[in-house]
Amino acid sequence: MSELGTRLEEKRKAIEAQKKRIEAIFAKHRQRLGKSAFLQLKKDIMHPTSRGDSPAQRRLHSAGV
Repeated sequence: MSELGTRLEEKRKAIEAQKKRIEAIFAKHRQRLGKSAFLQLKKDIMHPTSRGDSPAQRRLHSAGV
């Protein structure tokens, strides 16, 4: 029984380690996605289109912000 418990504990630890690795990958992806969205918004605001409002400003106005 002790051997079975040890094997199960090892599997549990391996699964937890894999879960942490996956969470780190997702966190890094979310950070890059957020940075990309921020930079796009900044670019839209800094360089408005010829119509006057930037696409970001139009989205904000249409959302009621």
